[in-house]
Amino acid sequence: MVKDLDEFKFKDRKLDSGVLKLITVARLAEKKGYEYSIKAVANLIRANSGIKIEYIIIGDGPSKGSLETLITKLGIERNVKLLGEFTRDQILKLYGEAYIFILPSVTANDNEQEGISVVLMAAQAVGLPTISTFHSGIPEVVMDGESGFLVPERDINAISAKLDYLIRHPDRWGSMGRYGRKLIEERYDIKMLNSKLVRIYDALLTDNMALLDELRGLQ
Repeated sequence: MVKDLDEFKFKDRKLDSGVLKLITVARLAEKKGYEYSIKAVANLIRANSGIKIEYIIIGDGPSKGSLETLITKLGIERNVKLLGEFTRDQILKLYGEAYIFILPSVTANDNEQEGISVVLMAAQAVGLPTISTFHSGIPEVVMDGESGFLVPERDINAISAKLDYLIRHPDRWGSMGRYGRKLIEERYDIKMLNSKLVRIYDALLTDNMALLDELRGLQ
């Protein structure tokens, strides 16, 4: 759930600079699937030499060393940056500067999986089109084809293809961002959910069946 949706300022995304800025915010751990987004971005850089791409990754964790090695091996140090941990305010600022959010989650070798991803909620709340995977509870948060795109786990080519599509269709960014914001407002805004719960409680106390019928769709 998003505790204070008012902190996440919505922005209608339009390419207003010469740099296509991609962002991921998550712990550097195997289940986040970073190696697949990094390889996908490397493919994208090779295929779109006329577009300047910057992919920033916010977070720290046990995969940092292997990801640094991968970035160097692919020769994309100028494009892909592991920036470490940032404060909440710093992250919100970077959200405002980015155009697309990526979270390529996978089932780890020890079978560890994501839960309901709060970072995906936050990304959509600020209006970022998102690319993630058909993994655990993620399809409940990202509506494939509406607020972003979902691809199979570990599918580098599919991530590249969806990124390429969004690069070629910036006209989709705004509608995806607005759909994602509306989704988070309706399903995951804790203030709104608490208000509905209070109304349900009041309806139960007063035996107001009409109000209960109205609130039956509580997510």
